[in-house]
Amino acid sequence: MKSKKLLSVILSAAVISTVALSGCGSSSTSAGASGALDKDQHLNVEVPTSDVKTLDPSKGSDGYSAYVLQETMEALSRDEVKNGKEVVVPAGAKSWSQSSDGLTWTFHLRDNKWSDGKPVTADQYVYALRRSLDANTASEYAYLLIGAGIKNSDEINKGKMSSDQLGVSAPDSKTLVINLSHPCAYFEKLLNFKFFIPQREDMVKKAGSKYGSAANTLVYNGPFKMTSMVSGNKIELVKNDQYWDKKSVKLDKVTMYFMDDANTMLNALQSGQIDIADTLRPEWVSRFNKTGKFNQVTGNVPTNSYLEFNNQDKNKLLTNAKIRKAISLSLNRKDYLKTTSYNIGTVSNAWVPKAIDIGDESYRSKANVSVKDSKEDPKELFKQGLKELGMDTDLSKVVLNDEEAGTDERHKLEGDYLINAFKKNLGVTLKVDYKEWKQFLQDEEDLNYEMQSGEMWSADYNDPMTFMDMWETDAAKTKNGYANKEYDALIEDAKIQKDQAKRLDDFKKAEDLLVNKDAAIAPTFSQGENLFAYKYVKGIQTPQFGASGSRDVEFKYAYISGKNK
Repeated sequence: MKSKKLLSVILSAAVISTVALSGCGSSSTSAGASGALDKDQHLNVEVPTSDVKTLDPSKGSDGYSAYVLQETMEALSRDEVKNGKEVVVPAGAKSWSQSSDGLTWTFHLRDNKWSDGKPVTADQYVYALRRSLDANTASEYAYLLIGAGIKNSDEINKGKMSSDQLGVSAPDSKTLVINLSHPCAYFEKLLNFKFFIPQREDMVKKAGSKYGSAANTLVYNGPFKMTSMVSGNKIELVKNDQYWDKKSVKLDKVTMYFMDDANTMLNALQSGQIDIADTLRPEWVSRFNKTGKFNQVTGNVPTNSYLEFNNQDKNKLLTNAKIRKAISLSLNRKDYLKTTSYNIGTVSNAWVPKAIDIGDESYRSKANVSVKDSKEDPKELFKQGLKELGMDTDLSKVVLNDEEAGTDERHKLEGDYLINAFKKNLGVTLKVDYKEWKQFLQDEEDLNYEMQSGEMWSADYNDPMTFMDMWETDAAKTKNGYANKEYDALIEDAKIQKDQAKRLDDFKKAEDLLVNKDAAIAPTFSQGENLFAYKYVKGIQTPQFGASGSRDVEFKYAYISGKNK
């Protein structure tokens, strides 16, 4: 689950923002850079959960873990902001090139060191990619590399080949070569992803199953290194003096507080315990703006909230496409957005959000797929589904079970809304179980749910594929039991096509299958952003397609100036 940012309105030049939605960039503190640095360079931020799933780059799947990895690790590239534009910039690799047929990519690595002083070498990138695709690792994101076409990746991930046959090699310590089985139109956009973070085999083997679960199980090659991680409390980072670009890093320390309760987080921002936080709640927005102490950044983000249906539901109800579609059609998405996100964001009648481009054009402006186009009556459709399942068609007797992706106020608002909407618009009863984040993810992985809500997905890169390949039958990232060979074939064709018009046609047909014919999910709204940062916080960046999804506030170039004034 990720959530990228397009922050369209900047109310202070002290914050550097992107001007396009969802994914890449480079730049330092060109805005607000004239301010004198405070002696105390300590930034305090929040992470809106009680814990991160894992910091193992091969296994992490949520935006919160990626948020931490973004600040502590260096992939081949970084997404940054230069001159108001989000771009892909060299990071772990200082340069790269591709062959004329697009099948061979050669990366020339920087002179960089791990936090323990040992050199970062090409064979560590090779090891990381092999490990991520190894069937024994069981990486939920392996499908991303398979889709990109890294040679033999599919066979290796299925256990049919050994990982040393993967199309990656290290001719020398500073050169990485990646061979693809087919051209990939979006390959360069993937290079900041956590799979392209090098890994040290000695550290992986030493930590074993605990790798990524504590600060001392990892070494770091990014701007900061972790000194401690306490579940339910905080993560502490300090400047990494071994980092190749340490001269650009001005902060000495970053403390990340776990705060899964919105009121706790907002009170912490108001009191100055933390320096940056998001809120959509009108009363807090007004309160913060009246103080005159904050810079506010608002806008839409290229992410979609959705209802996830277990297409292999053991209770049978959600195995039926008509019942799934009835639920989707019954939703008043304007009310949904107003109730759960205070009208900050946009309704989503399709799966790929407006922020995503195909080539150099907006995908949504070209793809006229929409749930709202259906004229079918949701109640009658639900009854037809019940009849097909051989069940009683009395809607008042139907009970559906939903899991919400959190226990805080925001998720309880959503749960209450859905309970009332299902009763009013469908005449059925919805029972909502509010789950802690880790358990929610585990239930999803185990297909141990009927319906899930409160989850969001956003782009890992700026191409429709980042929203579409996750629903292929063999994709393991988001599990809902959906399987459609026609859908799979369309996505597989889009992966290998160079012609964007052909890719567009594939995506349109696949998206229509996903949200209309099969109704495998029900998109609801695209999230809005409302970030508040104290005015003494300078030089932060907010790339939409950075590595960390919804937590894309980049601290590499941040600094503190004038806090005590």
